[in-house]
Amino acid sequence: MPVLARAVLLMLGFAAMPPALAAERLSTIPERFRGIWMAEARHCTAPATDESWLRIGADQISFYESAGPVLAIVTREPDQLALISELSGEGSTWLDLHQFTLSADRQQLTTRAPGLADPYQRVRCP
Repeated sequence: MPVLARAVLLMLGFAAMPPALAAERLSTIPERFRGIWMAEARHCTAPATDESWLRIGADQISFYESAGPVLAIVTREPDQLALISELSGEGSTWLDLHQFTLSADRQQLTTRAPGLADPYQRVRCP
């Protein structure tokens, strides 16, 4: 994907967020965002069976039925993250944009993405 296209997607992704500090491009996802996240803590005991399953790694992102490398990582403030990833699943590959916001205690993660009508909240699994 051309650098200009990545920049345009990131700008669009952050356009919906309130004004804050300047964005910073990173080479890996910050540790505070990494881990397994689920819609409810009770689902953490069997994550592979729940559709809310999300795993964020240093340079990969995985959902219940798709996964792939992260192509661009941008933060703005310590609790806001935007990613462009190349996901694959069910025989297809596509580019995806997600915005993540951590709660103050870093135990809840709110997801915003094109196609999601409302923000989606998950909790951190131990």
